[in-house]
Amino acid sequence: MDYLQIALVVLAVAGVWAAVEVALTMRSARRDIDKLTTSANEVIEQAQPIVAKLDGIMDELEPASKRVVPVIEKAEATLDSANASLERVGGILEDVSSVSGTASTVTGAVNRVAESAASGVASVVSRLRGATSDEVARLDAHAEGGRADEAPRDEAPTRYVDYAEVAPAPERAADSAADAE
Repeated sequence: MDYLQIALVVLAVAGVWAAVEVALTMRSARRDIDKLTTSANEVIEQAQPIVAKLDGIMDELEPASKRVVPVIEKAEATLDSANASLERVGGILEDVSSVSGTASTVTGAVNRVAESAASGVASVVSRLRGATSDEVARLDAHAEGGRADEAPRDEAPTRYVDYAEVAPAPERAADSAADAE
């Protein structure tokens, strides 16, 4: 045999072997494809009810989603209005704060003027009376609001109103009159 014939036999054997391998691979691939198809069909069957429910949910949400945009626009307008109102309130509070500060300053000035006037009057009265320096100091302390070493005043004691016994109710009045006889 010649080399060419040996090569042809080897090639024929290799061809037969390749054909057998291709046939076995195709058979195995067909079996795997059948398993994959069966599995995919099962997954699809299980997913169909879920997809149907999701579709129903989307149908129910569609009208609500159409109303969300106007609600958001209204909420935005409300927030803008609330911000404007809060800014106005802030301005008002600033005005109140400045008015309160001014009133506090005026009150302090009035208190100082009243203390000065009271002190001056106390000084004049004490000079007219010929009072001692202790009495003048007590009058000055009283005019300035001090009460630590203040002499007791000649004030009337606190009195409470005494009410006479309340007249009895009409039913009791008859009983009281019967008891009195």
